Amino acid sequence: MIRSTKIVLIIAAVIVVSGASIFGIIVAVNWGRFEYSDTYYYQGAPPPIESLSLNSDIGAINIKYNTTPTNYIVKIDLDIRIEGGFVAGKSFSDFFENIIWVNDSSPITFGLDKKPTTGFIFPLIYNIIINVTLRTDIIYDTTAFTSTGAVNMDVPDNIIVNNTILGTSTGSIHINAAENTTFQGNLGMTTSTGSVALYAKQTNFTHGLTAFTSTGSLVLNFKDCIIGDNLIGTASTGSITINSYNMEYIKDSLWDFETSTGSIDINVYQCIEMGANITGSLESSTGSIDLYYIDNLDSVGAKFTGSTSTGAVTYSSIGTGGFNVIGSLTSKTITSINYDIALYTYTLSLSTSTGSVDVAGQSSHPYF
Repeated sequence: MIRSTKIVLIIAAVIVVSGASIFGIIVAVNWGRFEYSDTYYYQGAPPPIESLSLNSDIGAINIKYNTTPTNYIVKIDLDIRIEGGFVAGKSFSDFFENIIWVNDSSPITFGLDKKPTTGFIFPLIYNIIINVTLRTDIIYDTTAFTSTGAVNMDVPDNIIVNNTILGTSTGSIHINAAENTTFQGNLGMTTSTGSVALYAKQTNFTHGLTAFTSTGSLVLNFKDCIIGDNLIGTASTGSITINSYNMEYIKDSLWDFETSTGSIDINVYQCIEMGANITGSLESSTGSIDLYYIDNLDSVGAKFTGSTSTGAVTYSSIGTGGFNVIGSLTSKTITSINYDIALYTYTLSLSTSTGSVDVAGQSSHPYF
């Protein structure tokens, strides 16, 4: 009986393997490629603020600005390449529902709706790119979302941007803001599965920003930027990295960053007047928190309250130090000597359930 069962299983396995091999050969023999491209223009009279809505079920959305003067207000280049079994000879309607292009009302709208793959079509390679070109002399409200793909935005020098909301279900979000960019509206970046990254230099964030990822890393880099509101970020499963170099604040602001599973790394260099106070919390459920802090101004001080359930809270001095430390192994308050008399301060709570909290710091004070 046992021998008969083994024989039946072997025969079944052979059939499955043979069937898979034959199917693979059929797909390979019928391998093909579908390509499609088109360009869409909007050339109306520019309003004070132009609204733009971009939506795609699949593909990367790349937003950039013109490098030479142009007459159009918005230009969209769509490039599609699909490869796979039984793809040869197929048409646009086999893969997509339609293209939405609305340029006679606000917002200007572009959308690409994908069909569920049906029948004997086995696309294995999707390469879909939506390149959006904007004008440097126009202020835009921009909303961009792709279900599967990346959203990238490059803003050159001296550009004013209004509300900017970028999102993706599966893919990364990347913003690069060059010198003297002004986000005079809200800035939001959201992805379910993927990374979020912002690189900003001499940028004015009038309304602060929010950034969220369910599974992926969150990276925020600020250099010589001006912040007008709160900075809020969440990574449910992933790490958070914040680099803050010589920031100015229009008003007292909140830092609120949290990750469920991952580490938090913060680097703060404050060698110019801040203009306001920063309070907030950085929290990790499972992961370590590392803070590297330096200021060289008597007018700037800092207090960090570290706590952990499983791990240790440690402080190490950088250069002349300038911090007092009190507390236990798992809970410490690390306070700059000039904190109570400083004009502007960082006051941050650093907490983790499982992991360590490590602070390395240097703070100038009038007694040095």
